[in-house]
Amino acid sequence: MSRTESRRVLAGLVATAAVAMVLAGCSSAPPAEGKYPDLTLAETKSPTQLLRNEAASRIPEEVIEEIVNSTDKSTNCITAESDPDGLIRSWGSSVRVAINAEHGSEVQSLVDGLAQSFVDQGWEKDTFGVDSIIDLASPKSPVSIHVTVSKADPETGEGGAISLTASGPCVETDGGESDEVKNLEKRAELEG
Repeated sequence: MSRTESRRVLAGLVATAAVAMVLAGCSSAPPAEGKYPDLTLAETKSPTQLLRNEAASRIPEEVIEEIVNSTDKSTNCITAESDPDGLIRSWGSSVRVAINAEHGSEVQSLVDGLAQSFVDQGWEKDTFGVDSIIDLASPKSPVSIHVTVSKADPETGEGGAISLTASGPCVETDGGESDEVKNLEKRAELEG
């Protein structure tokens, strides 16, 4: 293992441990209605982003064509019928990484390796759709990771892509249109 790989593995362990420590004691399963962690959305934002970044850092740099997009925002945890003001929210942090054509045939093995690196740290893995969708969860962290694979297209020469989404726990907020949420999503500046 090279020095760079060793540092990446160590950074991954530190980041995962930090997420687990910050959010210790919370369950990764959706809470029963009315029972949410005693955390603010702001307190869940950073660990969720860190976990998304940690997962992305496990994709080798030499296979990355570009970072197509990344998003950070909160979403409703409960249907609009049950929670019309969007008071119960979860922070989501995602990134889509385009893989270069040279390594396009390796997209699935790259994702399998990424997932296995989390499994080796005690995360549980569920797969759907012949491994094209992977969910990773840890009993030590309420933040989970969802991985989606887009296979390479030999006709267009595109190398495929890996999409990563980290999702934080559901917490009580002042609502989707509150200053709290707008500020966290940086919408207040755009709308002002």
